[in-house]
Amino acid sequence: MKVGIFGLPQSGKTAVFRVLAGRRELHDTHGEAQIAAVKLPDERLDFVARVFASRKATPAEIVFVDTAALHQGHADAKRGESLTALLGDADAFALVVRCFDLSSEAPGETATREFESLLLELALTDLAILDRRLERLEKDLRHGKKEVAAELELLRRCATHLEVGGLLARLALTAEEDKALRGFALLTQKPMLVVANVGEDDAGGGVLGPGETLEPLAARCGALGLPTVAFCAELEAEILELDADEQAAFLTDYGITEFARDAFVAAAFGLLGLVTFFTANDSEARAWNIPQGSTALEAAGKVHTDMARGFIRAEVIAHDDLRDAGSVAECRHRGTARLEGKEYAVRDGDILQVRFSV
Repeated sequence: MKVGIFGLPQSGKTAVFRVLAGRRELHDTHGEAQIAAVKLPDERLDFVARVFASRKATPAEIVFVDTAALHQGHADAKRGESLTALLGDADAFALVVRCFDLSSEAPGETATREFESLLLELALTDLAILDRRLERLEKDLRHGKKEVAAELELLRRCATHLEVGGLLARLALTAEEDKALRGFALLTQKPMLVVANVGEDDAGGGVLGPGETLEPLAARCGALGLPTVAFCAELEAEILELDADEQAAFLTDYGITEFARDAFVAAAFGLLGLVTFFTANDSEARAWNIPQGSTALEAAGKVHTDMARGFIRAEVIAHDDLRDAGSVAECRHRGTARLEGKEYAVRDGDILQVRFSV
C-alpha cells in the first residue's frame, strides 16, 4: 500500500509524515519528497510463523510519501506531471489540514477554509493536466480525427466537474471511462482521507464527529465521502522519542487510546477495502494486502505471476481455525483445511498454500 501525503504550507504535513513513519528523523529522499516504508505489525503473522516453523516473518508494508507543500496559485501541468511520476501508483492520498493555533473565533470554519484551499490546489493541478490534453484533442478534432471525440467529451466533463468544486472520485463514470481516466493519474480521482492535525488540547480526538469544535470540517468531509483521522502530530512526535513505559503514561495523560499510525492504517484499510492473507512455509511466513473480494487467482498473482499463470487450486485455512486446531494437520483432520478454485473470494486472515504448475 502506498499513500501520498499532501498539505498546504504550515499544515504540519511533514510532522504528520514523521509520526506515520514512526521515526523522528528521515533521510530517504526522492527529489523534493521524502519516502518511508513501514512494516505493519500483525500478531496473526507471528502465530502463523510459529505454526509453520518459518525462519522469518515478513509483514505487509505501507509506503508513505511526503510531497512538497502545495503553494496556493502555483498549480500547473509541470507540477502535475511531477506528482504523477512520484505518486501515479499510489493507492490513496492523505490530506493534512491545519487544525491548531487557529486564531478565529470559529476554528472549525477556519479549518474548513484551509481544507477547501487544499482541495482547490489539487483540482487546479488536475485541470492543468486536462487542459493540456484537451488542447491537443481539440486540435486533432479540427483536423478531422473523429476518433478522439469520445475522449474529448470525457475530459470536458471532468474539467467541468472540477471547476464547480467536485472530486473526480465522485464523478459517475463507466468502467471504461474510469480506466481511460486512470491513465492520467489525476490527483482527485484517487481515494482520500483527511488528517486533522489538531493541537494538544484536542489530542485524544481520534475521529471528527458531531458536537466537536471541528464539526464544520467533519460535515464537509462527510458530504464529500472522505473519512477523517484527528491527532496532534507534534505531541505524538515527542511521545515517539520516549521509551515504551513513558509512552504509555503520556498516552493515558492525554486520553490517546491508540497511536496515530494505528488509527490511520485502520482508516486506510477501510477506505481501500483491504484484507490481509498469509502465505507460509518453513522458509518464510508473509502477510499480503489485497482488495476485499479478490479471488484466489488474484491473490496468487500478488505473490508471484508464475503462481497465477499455473494456478491449479489453493488450500485455504482460516486464521481462527488454525489457532483453534493448533496445526495444519489437525485442520485437515477436522476438515477446516479446504481446497478452493481460482474464483474463491479470499477472506481476511486466510492462510493460502497455492498449488501451481510451472
